[in-house]
Amino acid sequence: MKLSCIKGVLTAIILLAALALSAQEDNEQKYSEMLDGKEFFYADPLVFYPYDSAVGRLDLYMEFPLENLQFKKNNKTDNFEAFLEYTVLIKSTGGDVLTNQTFPVTITNTKNEQKTVKDRSVSSLKNFYLPPGKYRLTFTLKDQSSKTEKLKDYDFEVKNPLTENVLLSSVMILSDYKVSESGQKEIEPLISANVGMLDNFYLFFEGRYRGQDTLNKTYKISISTEKGEKIFDTTAAFILKPGMNTLVTRINNDKYYIGEYRLSLADGSETIQSRPFTYRWSDVPANIRDLDKAISQLVYIATGDELDYIKEGKTKEERMKRFVRFWKKKDPTPGTPKNELLNIYYARVKTATERYSHFVEGWKTDMGMVYIIFGTPSTIDRHPFDADSKPYEVWTYYEEHRQFIFIDDSGFGDYRLVTPIYDDRTRIRY
Repeated sequence: MKLSCIKGVLTAIILLAALALSAQEDNEQKYSEMLDGKEFFYADPLVFYPYDSAVGRLDLYMEFPLENLQFKKNNKTDNFEAFLEYTVLIKSTGGDVLTNQTFPVTITNTKNEQKTVKDRSVSSLKNFYLPPGKYRLTFTLKDQSSKTEKLKDYDFEVKNPLTENVLLSSVMILSDYKVSESGQKEIEPLISANVGMLDNFYLFFEGRYRGQDTLNKTYKISISTEKGEKIFDTTAAFILKPGMNTLVTRINNDKYYIGEYRLSLADGSETIQSRPFTYRWSDVPANIRDLDKAISQLVYIATGDELDYIKEGKTKEERMKRFVRFWKKKDPTPGTPKNELLNIYYARVKTATERYSHFVEGWKTDMGMVYIIFGTPSTIDRHPFDADSKPYEVWTYYEEHRQFIFIDDSGFGDYRLVTPIYDDRTRIRY
């Protein structure tokens, strides 16, 4: 049966619930929902090989978006301060700890700077020297004020510099690359690896060559989707001189749409470097990784005609444009950088998928549907083990004067609404 849509009064309820979220959910839930769909930090660990060295140098680039942090006013200075700490744990594949260090960070904003925190971030760089081997880096960032803590793992390898005639560093993605009149190179690392707002981007890496004469090298650059579909192939030719070589190539940014990609660098048939990157627009939450799925998930806020129109775009580019136009019309604060309703909606889709998935994805279930439309219930009355009834839950929303009862008839966690939600068309069903 084709998915149909809730519209009219329920769409209005979504908007009101989104804008009045602070009155509906406790502080911890609100902060968690605010962060959903956003990256708490970006980290980009890159391996370089200093000349005449038997070890590798790990350059850890870090970026902390300020809008994710909790600032407190310092009444003595009239400034606003955020207190962070990040931990870098590096282990070998055998479990040996090579480093485990914690670094404090204090960020201070003036009154005027605090007004633009949504558009700003701070970055940092740390270096670690490591012998050849395979490693896992665990990066943890903690906001001391909000007690929010996030971590992420990164796997990388340091190759043996003494056995390689030509040794390439990791590939760094740049948002800009310039050479001054004096020959000085200026780079702008794109730590987020999100190329969505750029017309083109640059690949930067170093080639360490131990030979005596110049060497002509041609490398193959390939870009594939997260599902392995190859969408771009090219070659880049370089002349390597003995010693260290800086290698840069420009990539046009006209073939990508919202999603995750993998860039590979090959020497002949051998892939020698590989790394992920992202294409995302600034007004699209980070947890949207599949455009067509994100369009299908509009079922709880779009009308049938609106949903059909977006889906019928013949190309991915056209579907993307229709998707963005749809959300611009729903933006409760047009003219600002953020679309709050968009962020809250897909944060709820993400939470519903994490909480309520079983035989189907959680956003398609009855509980997922109600959560996405109305948010966190004011109260939940759970009855999983009553002797005289099947498992059931009662969700109450005081402000909306609504109550929903879910029963698990199967005994496998598939809770279904006792009384379906209706709009002026029909009941949503998957």
